[in-house]
Amino acid sequence: MNRPVLLALLFGALVCTACSAPQPTYVRGSDLPGLDDPAMSTGLDRRDLEELLDDNMYSFFNSRFYAGVSTQRGEAPTAAIMPMENWTTEHIEPQLHALIGMVETQLVESGNFRMIASELREQILEELNLQQGAEFDQARAASLGRQLGVHYFVTGRVIDNSERTANARRVQYFMFMQAISVETGEIVWQNEAELTKGLVPL
Repeated sequence: MNRPVLLALLFGALVCTACSAPQPTYVRGSDLPGLDDPAMSTGLDRRDLEELLDDNMYSFFNSRFYAGVSTQRGEAPTAAIMPMENWTTEHIEPQLHALIGMVETQLVESGNFRMIASELREQILEELNLQQGAEFDQARAASLGRQLGVHYFVTGRVIDNSERTANARRVQYFMFMQAISVETGEIVWQNEAELTKGLVPL
């Protein structure tokens, strides 16, 4: 059998093998219930961030601070949501940015806060020149907030702590959030939610 014919037969055999092997299929969560349940890695995913945020917002809406705001009379105070600072080793800035909208939605729906326009928030960020890993400058933020009519800032950060052995890895994540009074600079609420992910031998 000459070489070209042999190569053609081998190629055909490979094609048939590939056709008979199970092929991966792209699916949506609505097509496959439970798709989001297993962890794909020890990194933070959307479900992890939402779980951490839900823990913090539960604390917020059950705090003495919120109880006081919800029972006060007159015009609702104005709040500004600052970006969540990323103190982890992961590139999660887009996901953290999405959390701002989720917090804003919950505060607006509560009926007890008015949220500043995105243009004013961008102006505040530009003035504060916040960068990844930088501390939130409460004094400067309070001064700027008073000029713009903001009563409260809600801010926070996400931190990780990784540990590894010869055949296992554990990563602990912490989402710290706080609300700061612009008028007094006082921290009127704060909470820290935590979550652990690991890679262990079965």
